[in-house]
Amino acid sequence: MKRVITICLFEMKRTFKKKSAYVMMFAMPLLFTFIFGALFGSGSAASWRLALVDEDGTSVSQQVVKRLMMDEMVTFELVDEEQAQEMFTGQKVQGVVTIGKGIAEKLANKEQAVQLQFLPGTTVAPLLERQVNQAIQGIDIYLAAAREGSSYLTEDWEMIFNNLTANEGRIHVWTEQGLISQQTGMTGISYSSAGFAIMFVMMMMLSMTGVLIEARQTGIWSRLFVSPATRFEVMAGYFLSFFLVGWVQFFLLIVLSSVLFGVEWGNPIGLMALVTSLLLCVVGLGIAIAGFVKTAEQQNAIGTLVIISTCMLGGVYWPINMVPDIMQKISNFVPQKWAMEGFTTLITEGGAVGDIMMSYFVLLGFAAVFLSIGLSRMKYV
Repeated sequence: MKRVITICLFEMKRTFKKKSAYVMMFAMPLLFTFIFGALFGSGSAASWRLALVDEDGTSVSQQVVKRLMMDEMVTFELVDEEQAQEMFTGQKVQGVVTIGKGIAEKLANKEQAVQLQFLPGTTVAPLLERQVNQAIQGIDIYLAAAREGSSYLTEDWEMIFNNLTANEGRIHVWTEQGLISQQTGMTGISYSSAGFAIMFVMMMMLSMTGVLIEARQTGIWSRLFVSPATRFEVMAGYFLSFFLVGWVQFFLLIVLSSVLFGVEWGNPIGLMALVTSLLLCVVGLGIAIAGFVKTAEQQNAIGTLVIISTCMLGGVYWPINMVPDIMQKISNFVPQKWAMEGFTTLITEGGAVGDIMMSYFVLLGFAAVFLSIGLSRMKYV
C-alpha cells in the first residue's frame, strides 16, 4: 500500500505543478459556464420571444399555454391575433404560435393542432418548434386518458381532464420517446455548471492518463517493474492519482460555482455517489483510449474528438430533449447523458441517492467496461 500511495502522490504533485493544469481544471469550465449560462439562462429569454395566440379558449388550450409559459428558454407573449401580427411584422418577436379552435378534436384525430410562423432566417426555429411540440405531447397524453376514462365513468371527459391537470406540480409523461420531465428544469447557469464540469473533468483525465503512454515510451515502467513494486501496485498508484485529482477538480468546481453563480447542487450524499461513479467511468475511458493508441499526441487528438462528440450527444451543451428523437436514443449509449440526468434530479428535484440509482449503476457499468478494455489492451513495455 505504501508503494501505491507513493506513486499516487508523485503523480498528483507533478500534475499540480503545471500552471496549465489550473486553466484546464478551473478557469475554462467557469468561463464556459458563465458564457453558456448567460446564453441559455434568463438572459436568453429576452432574445427568444414568441407571440402566443389562443383562439380556442378551452381548458385544453389553456393547459398548452400553461406549459409553454413554464419554458425558461423562450418568452411567450399571450396576445390576440391582431397584436401577434403587429409584433411579428415589426420583428418584435421571432415567431407566432397560434392555438386554433377545436384543439381537443384535432389532437384526438392526430391533426395539426398548432400553427407556427417564424421570421425568415430564424436559426432557432427547429428548436422552438420542438419546445412547442413537447408541450402539446404532454397535453395529448392527458387528453387521451380523460377520453378513455369517460368511457368507463359517468363523468364527462372534460371534467376528468380538468381533474387530471388540476393543482399539478410536476408532470411526468411517458411517451414513445421516454420520460419527459415537464417542469421548470434547471436554470441555464445550473445546467452549464454541471455540463462543463463533466466535460473539463473528462478533458483533464484524458490529459492525465496520457502519462501511461509516456511512462511506457520513456522507460519509466521498465525501471518501476524491476523495483519491488508489482504491476498491480503501479497501476493502482496511477489510477488512484487520476481519481483523486478528478475529485479535487470536481469538488472545487462545485464550491466555486456555488459561490460565484449561486448554484445549488442538491443532496451532498447523492452528489458524492454520482461524482464518484462518474469519475470511475471517466478514468476508465481515459485508460481505454490509452490502450488503443501509441503516443500521447494520438490520445489527445482521438480523446478530444470522442469527448466533444459524446458531450454533444449526452446533453452537456444543451438539454437532451431539444435534439431529434433518434439522437435521444443514441445518447443512452454515452455516459454524459446519465451523468446529466443524475445532476438534473439532484439539482431541480431535490433528489437523494435512491433517486439517482439508475444513473449511478449505469455509470458504474460504463466504468467496468472501459476499465476491462483498457487494462486488457495496456502495454507495459
